[in-house]
Amino acid sequence: MRRMWSWVVVAVMSLSSVSLGAQGDEVKGDGDEQGRTIRFTKKDAVVGESEEQRLRMEMTQEFSVTAPEMEPESISLKSAMVQNQVLTTLAAKGRIVTQRKIAYGEVQDVTKDGNGKETREVAAVSGKSYLGEFKKGRIAVTDLDGMAVTKQVREMVVSDLEGLGEEDPIVAAFPEAPLKIGDSVERVAKAFQDSLQKGGGDDGVVFKDTRIQLSEIRHEARGPVGVFTVSTTLEVPADEESPVAMSVTYQGTMNILAAGIVLTSFSMAGPLKLTPTPELFELGMRVTGKGDSRLVLTTKVLPPPPKK
Repeated sequence: MRRMWSWVVVAVMSLSSVSLGAQGDEVKGDGDEQGRTIRFTKKDAVVGESEEQRLRMEMTQEFSVTAPEMEPESISLKSAMVQNQVLTTLAAKGRIVTQRKIAYGEVQDVTKDGNGKETREVAAVSGKSYLGEFKKGRIAVTDLDGMAVTKQVREMVVSDLEGLGEEDPIVAAFPEAPLKIGDSVERVAKAFQDSLQKGGGDDGVVFKDTRIQLSEIRHEARGPVGVFTVSTTLEVPADEESPVAMSVTYQGTMNILAAGIVLTSFSMAGPLKLTPTPELFELGMRVTGKGDSRLVLTTKVLPPPPKK
């Protein structure tokens, strides 16, 4: 289950965490008085700043598989992944964060089959904290005492700290010129799709037709926020374990604070489709039914701890 969702965690968490910049009520993004345009400005990372991230992803499948000379087989599954964490910047060089603490809250997958049987898998990192530092071209992970961690834990932490030690390509892709409502940001869309593809691994997962367009400008206490519509298509090929391919056409929105290019919320959902391989389709296999996939991410910069 966690592998199924890894592409979302890598891409979305990367956008929300690496792009953190100086912010607060005194920091305002650039927008005109009538609110028709908005300028996104890059900011240096703030050492000591903490951000809380809450991610929930759900998937539902209600399908029936039929083929000649076989009894119909049902695919009934509901799954949900919850991941909460707090990221604290410990070291940075300009806009590039080089060291972070990651404190996990609840991290678990819950799956329920058509018979109501529930399976709950709690991640090894759930409720624990780690340090990640980019050095010698890689991300080193330890516990808070500087001790080594298991390979499983390291892989999970590294995926959640993706982009440590480099400028976020999505942030770098934002244009310096102001954007107006209706503008498409093709470079941002390409960078976002590349991040999704990177998170997809080497299993033949493909993302395509990604589009991002400014649809609204909101003025909040922290400054102007751009609301973008987002669409992308996920394709997962059939393999030895599953004779059907999966595709999801996602649509949603992301809210980005102009000052610092900080993701504040992200949501995306779409219908899920299962398709037999061409060979099995020729033999008469058919898949009918419906499914969907959805995710919601919210981020919040936490107030600094009280001085002792």
